[in-house]
Amino acid sequence: MAKGIIGEPFTFTVLFLDANGDPITPTSSVIEVFYFDSAGDKQSLVAAATPMVAVAGDTGRYSYTFTIPGALTPADQIYGVMTGVDPTTGMDIVVEQEVDPFEPGGGEIEIQDEGASLGSFSVVNFVGADVEVLDVGGVATVYIPPLPPPSYSSHWDTSDGNNGSQTVTDGISRSTARISTPHGGEGTPFKTGGWAGTDQSATLSTTATFTTPSSTTGFGGDASAEITVYDADGVSVLEAYTTPALDADATHTSGSGNIAATISSYGIDDAFYPARQKANMSVAVDVGAILTGLGRDGGRYNCTVTMTPDSATDGSGPYTYTQTAVFIDTNPTTPSISGAVTLTETPASIVTRYLSGVLYYDTGSQFTVEVTGIDQLNRNTSSATGNLTITSTSVGGTLPTLNESPFGSGAANFTGWTNDENTDGVSYSKDDWEFTGTGYRYLGSSVTATASGNDTWANGATSTSATLDLLVDTYSPASSDLAEYFNDEDRRQDSTYNGGATAGNWNSAASLASGEGMVCDGNLTVPNQAPILDWAAYKPTGGPNYTALGGTVSYYRAFVDTAVSNRTAMSLSLSGTFLGTAVSDLAAEDLRIYVRRVASASGGGAGPTSNPLRVHGALYNFATFDDGATVAGSYIREASSSGNTINITFGGYSCEGGIYIEIEIANPGIHLDSAVVSFV
Repeated sequence: MAKGIIGEPFTFTVLFLDANGDPITPTSSVIEVFYFDSAGDKQSLVAAATPMVAVAGDTGRYSYTFTIPGALTPADQIYGVMTGVDPTTGMDIVVEQEVDPFEPGGGEIEIQDEGASLGSFSVVNFVGADVEVLDVGGVATVYIPPLPPPSYSSHWDTSDGNNGSQTVTDGISRSTARISTPHGGEGTPFKTGGWAGTDQSATLSTTATFTTPSSTTGFGGDASAEITVYDADGVSVLEAYTTPALDADATHTSGSGNIAATISSYGIDDAFYPARQKANMSVAVDVGAILTGLGRDGGRYNCTVTMTPDSATDGSGPYTYTQTAVFIDTNPTTPSISGAVTLTETPASIVTRYLSGVLYYDTGSQFTVEVTGIDQLNRNTSSATGNLTITSTSVGGTLPTLNESPFGSGAANFTGWTNDENTDGVSYSKDDWEFTGTGYRYLGSSVTATASGNDTWANGATSTSATLDLLVDTYSPASSDLAEYFNDEDRRQDSTYNGGATAGNWNSAASLASGEGMVCDGNLTVPNQAPILDWAAYKPTGGPNYTALGGTVSYYRAFVDTAVSNRTAMSLSLSGTFLGTAVSDLAAEDLRIYVRRVASASGGGAGPTSNPLRVHGALYNFATFDDGATVAGSYIREASSSGNTINITFGGYSCEGGIYIEIEIANPGIHLDSAVVSFV
């Protein structure tokens, strides 16, 4: 009982100590002060939850000062209730101090819990044993609350505890594979349990290790684990082992040495209920050794691991993890090709196109690919899909990659294959390997087919066919009224401009003659400047020899203007390979372009036989222009031309219906990619 003087200040003080007697700082410290009047009603002097003040320089000590009201009498008893929150346990600590207003002075009492010190109070809320109260004056009242409900870790392969899901994993890497048929019957050299010929879970791992993410509860006392390894039928037991009591960190090993259960981090599961124990359990099963001991080469199996908790401190369970069955592939021999890969044309199934007298394969052409001597395509297992992969080098843009399987896509192309695990000498033949898509070219002599056998675990070494000399052009026609990209000859004309018609009349199948430009590989070029000169050795059939076909060459076509209005000028944009630029090459007459108007409403020359107007050579001169009556008066390239864009005037005459144009390459170093016309 402390003493206070009516009408004078009084200070309540409290000191918080830990288990070692060292001061601690609570997460909050508040006070309420009150007394009971003569009628027994509670009268508040300091409202509840009023913060106390930390005493500077004195860790763990808090105080609150208030003035004892002058209206009180010595018959009134003052009560101060101080509450703190233990930072370690989060529990409320309540301290009550009584003040006698008759007598002067104050008081303090220290309370020390040797297991978990709770502070220096007159009333204390604590849990624990060996509590020592050091009374330095006054009355100490101790309040012991009920224990909180128990909180345990989850059991083996459950999520029933405070650490969430403890689902068991078996520690093996699985893949989907097709299970082969043992050639000696079930069990020789492995068992499938009915899985032969189906896609199932498979692994290369011969040891399974069963673990949980964290600790599980129920250990100690008579807790134990039972591990059972089942045969391919899921019923017959290959080996079983029951551990002794799991009551400490230890490794328990079966007599065969094939099964081991390791207990680690063994300890109390709940601090308030120390009888329940938890631990990490890891169970390793050497299934490979078990099967080898039976004379088998892998095969299907599964395990169960049952954890039975201590009957005295837990009493629940047992808890069983059942492993999903899996097939051990102990012979992952990668397939190989001991025979040959061949690639040939399928003569009756080719689609071709001509360009400048040269024949090319087009979209829809089919080839025959054959592979012989495919070995080990399926040993104990095989790949569920894509057992044989075939690609075409260089023509990859049109011959799609093949991923074939003797029991799936492309099965009809295989011969000599069975599901037996020791089958060798399988053959493959596909005669409709077809060019697909458009917009692809190949002109060369390195086309091959490359094949490899694959299983679930790896791809085998590749085998490649002999090379073929092939010409492939699967570009769709791109010529239009106002554009030429030299991907086709649909708009190309002979030197008469098709007798005045604007449609193309060029015979692409005919071999080029001297002076005729070549459309090849997306270019207009001099024939003996093409990527290939002698085309005779290339498929789809023997082509012309353009080795000696050089010199100046020409290309003719019409650019059609469908607009009604008369035109007075035009722009010609060229792209390609030039000695300088299109404009400088035209000025030097290494590149020559002649233009004739299709029609004119204002007089002057028109039609395919009219006087040619020259884009090359000199610039347009108003004073000398005579609409091509003379060479000096035929120039129509304007000085505003620049780079590869040529501005052209018709010299005051109108142009209707478009133009006829002759492009003449005089220097073999020039190759044109495109020519696009805009009328103004």
